[in-house]
Amino acid sequence: MLEALVIAGIVAAPLGSAALFLPARRRMRTATAWTAAWRVIVAIAGSAVLAAAAAGVLYLLKATDGNLILGGSAVAVAGLVWLPVTRNWSPRAHLCWASSTFLFGVYLVYALEWTFASHLGAASTAGGVLLWCLEVVAALMSCAYLWELCDALGTERWRRRRPLPDPRRRVPTEVLQAVDPRPDNAPPLVSVHVPAHNEPPAMVIETLRALLRLDYPRVQIVVIDDNTDDEWQWRPVESWCRRHDVTFKHLENWPGYKSGARLRAALRRPVDRVRAGAAGLP
Repeated sequence: MLEALVIAGIVAAPLGSAALFLPARRRMRTATAWTAAWRVIVAIAGSAVLAAAAAGVLYLLKATDGNLILGGSAVAVAGLVWLPVTRNWSPRAHLCWASSTFLFGVYLVYALEWTFASHLGAASTAGGVLLWCLEVVAALMSCAYLWELCDALGTERWRRRRPLPDPRRRVPTEVLQAVDPRPDNAPPLVSVHVPAHNEPPAMVIETLRALLRLDYPRVQIVVIDDNTDDEWQWRPVESWCRRHDVTFKHLENWPGYKSGARLRAALRRPVDRVRAGAAGLP
């Protein structure tokens, strides 16, 4: 029985994980009852497809009818159980999470059962249980990473939350108006600081392209190249920033590296940080 569940998980988990990386439609900016219902329908249909694939493999392996039904049904039930938790995710992310956690769970149960059923002796059984505990820790860490991945790639609609200002770090109103003049109903200016040190130019430029796609209306991007050794690594980034109206500053002989140099200095004083974001770096 446990063997059939493990085989079903081995079949369903790779298929569900592959679905996460398939091309997706554009995310909806507004949520409606129909879009939520459609996500549930597609998630249930996807779970049924994974269950059918698992049952098909078990059939090819000549499993008994009971194990065949058990394996397919378990995959489908796992998809249904996680629906309330993953209701804000795309069906692709839901299938990836449900099938992967199902495989983790049935494997751990199977491994523990095999450890005690093999009659390895007291010492070997204790060692097997210890290894099983380490596998549990590894599974939990993998699930934590998988949750972040599914949440980042699968969230259909992001909710922007604006935290309450901290009165201890409040910038005087006259300073804000002098640095960032705007109507009262306009959103505040957000300055995104991007540190770089000996980074490949293509990687930095791809990061900046992603930042330029932010939908926030008032964003300024500041690139701080800190002590890059070779000029050819930061000159292409400087040229790209000049063409796309992105603030760029190359620092020579600056003490420290990324977080210890320019970012730490920029974040140390809120007023200076606002000025750096609005008027450019000194």
